[in-house]
Amino acid sequence: MNLKHVRRVGIVGAGEAGLATAKMLISAGFKCKIFERGEKVGGVWATGYLDFGTQVQHELYEIPDFPLPNGTPDFTPGPQVRSYLQDYADHFGVTPHIAMGTTVLDIHGGGEGADGWTIAYKGPDGTKHSEDFDLVVVAVGVYSHTPNMPEIRGAEIFGGEIIHNSELQSKAQLDGKRVVVVGYGKSATDAAILAADHAEQATTVFRQPRWPVPAVLSGGIPFKYALFNRFTNAMLPLHMNASVGLRACHRLGKPLIWLFWRLVERLITRQFGLDRPRRGKSAARADLMPRDRIEFDGFSNSTMLPKPEFFDSIHSGRIGIERGEITSCTEDGVMLSNGNHIPCDLVVLATGWKTDYGFLAENIRDRMNFEEDGCYLYRQIFHPDIPNLAFIGSNAVSYINILTHNLQARWLTELLRGTHCLPDRDAMLAEIRAMRAWKRKIVPPSKTRAATLHLHMQQYHDDLLRDFGVSPRLKRGKLGILKELFMPYQPSDYADISSGEILNRKRETPRVRQRWLKESDASSPTF
Repeated sequence: MNLKHVRRVGIVGAGEAGLATAKMLISAGFKCKIFERGEKVGGVWATGYLDFGTQVQHELYEIPDFPLPNGTPDFTPGPQVRSYLQDYADHFGVTPHIAMGTTVLDIHGGGEGADGWTIAYKGPDGTKHSEDFDLVVVAVGVYSHTPNMPEIRGAEIFGGEIIHNSELQSKAQLDGKRVVVVGYGKSATDAAILAADHAEQATTVFRQPRWPVPAVLSGGIPFKYALFNRFTNAMLPLHMNASVGLRACHRLGKPLIWLFWRLVERLITRQFGLDRPRRGKSAARADLMPRDRIEFDGFSNSTMLPKPEFFDSIHSGRIGIERGEITSCTEDGVMLSNGNHIPCDLVVLATGWKTDYGFLAENIRDRMNFEEDGCYLYRQIFHPDIPNLAFIGSNAVSYINILTHNLQARWLTELLRGTHCLPDRDAMLAEIRAMRAWKRKIVPPSKTRAATLHLHMQQYHDDLLRDFGVSPRLKRGKLGILKELFMPYQPSDYADISSGEILNRKRETPRVRQRWLKESDASSPTF
């Protein structure tokens, strides 16, 4: 890829990933234009379903070098997150570079022999335009396209209404209704809780339960102390880039690792009452015990940090549960694969989104080689056969997306600055093949498996940092080794990396940077 001459960058999407990418590139001297089809910045945070918000404590969902305001509540409400992202864009001068209400229609090659791209778009007034860029960044995320609405046999005779959870915007939609919620992820549990509070009857239907992650462990300990540290990370099924030492530990300590996860399962089972008898007529129809082991199931896209009232409402009978899936509609309800019929007036499909990258030219989509489980990219960012097209936030799903996407943006910025460089095509393809094989071994099947990081996000973050010459061991001070093992990693630990300050403090220019400067022409940006 010819990245030495990149000057103009087009960014698709003004969510948290697009804003972070623009902020870093602009500060490094690149010209950026962001195309946002909505009327507000924030991506999924600009519009959301009723009572939506983050599913983690506030310090886990913030931009590393732009902390949330004092007093921000845990599990921050969506409108507050959107306002925070607008403040971020204003503070760092990104807002003037955003074309709001602008829909990208097509991205295609900029001409024969050119490494850049042409973006065709429709402005707020409906007129069509096109602009050329040396590099295009796709930052639309995995939750921002067409709602996934499975076809249900007999839907035309159903006397009620079938909606996607994103269309649930008012409590009035639930009042007096018998509601069926389909799904077991965060949005499904949120909808079920709302239905339990405002509808006449609430039932959630799911194919199989997943292991929930408690926001607060028994004893009042935030879950980050158990999940986001290197000790727990070392207990996971081995990452494809695991060190020789860690592999040896797994061989020698296999029984202890197995026992560790069984203990975790037992603690979660007791905390949420997954094996507790339930009240109500649905008690005998379904159970809440997951089928898969937690160290495998933890990579499922349905793994979530549920609000405490979700399981409380199930145990009290306020939310009915049915294990199965909808096979057809009747005039007054739905039939399930388990043979049961549920009378209802409203079906809420919390069934995810379709991300088809329809704005990319057909020949680009063909070269990306989309498979049943997604598109595998080098470092989740580049496809070796599609030069100068990067994906930030579109192909990396972790428990702390806002941190992951900020580190991706820093990695890309440092690549364009020459702090590091890409391997050759064959090496990137070999890495992608290894990743595909590894993920298909440890990650449950899904349409977004290629993008899934989840519990292995720490290893991914470490790989990104090593690429541009920064040690991933960021814990300092007394007892540093113990902190590395047992203290959680969170966005604030990466503040100097997100801002670029840690790179500015490096005493010696990396050799690759020296070579870059020597090879670049005199018109290169000055940093």
